Amino acid sequence: MRIATPEDLNIVREAHGRGTLQIEWPNDNAVRAWAKQQAWPNPWFGFEKAFLTHMLANQANFALALQQSGLQIHLLRKEYLLSNEKIEAFDALYAARSEDGRPTSWGTLVEELREIRRAIEAGVQIQLEDGSQLSSWQGFYSWAHGRYHMLEDGYDEWIGHN
Repeated sequence: MRIATPEDLNIVREAHGRGTLQIEWPNDNAVRAWAKQQAWPNPWFGFEKAFLTHMLANQANFALALQQSGLQIHLLRKEYLLSNEKIEAFDALYAARSEDGRPTSWGTLVEELREIRRAIEAGVQIQLEDGSQLSSWQGFYSWAHGRYHMLEDGYDEWIGHN
C-alpha cells in the first residue's frame, strides 16, 4: 500500500468506482469542522459520501482535502518485489518443526501467502527477484504449490481460503 498524493485523483476515482478505496478517516468531528470551514457540504446523515463526492469533483478539492483535512487514502502499489530474503523466510517457516517433527509455523506461512494472493487478486503484479512474475491466481497457485506442496494436504486453512 501507499498513501495517495494530489496527482492520484484519477486512480482514486477508479478505485472509488470499483468500491476498493481504502480511506483512513481522522476524528469524524475534525473532518466535519474542516469541511465546514471550507464551505463544503456537511450533512448530518451521509457526511462521508457527500465529502468524497465533493473531494473527487475536481483536482483542487482533491489536493486541498489530502493536504489539510487529515484524511488519508491508501492505494495499492502496481508492483511489489518479493525479495529472495522474504522467500527464504517463507522457506524457513515451511521447514520449521517441533521435536516430534510436526510443523510449527505453517499458520504464519499461510497467512503471508494469503496476503500475496490477495494482492494479486487486487491487481498487484508480484515480481520475484529471479525475474519471474506472479500476476494471476493460477500463476500464484503454481508457484506456491510447487514450493510448499505439503500445505495443501497438511494444513486445513490453506492459501486458497479467504
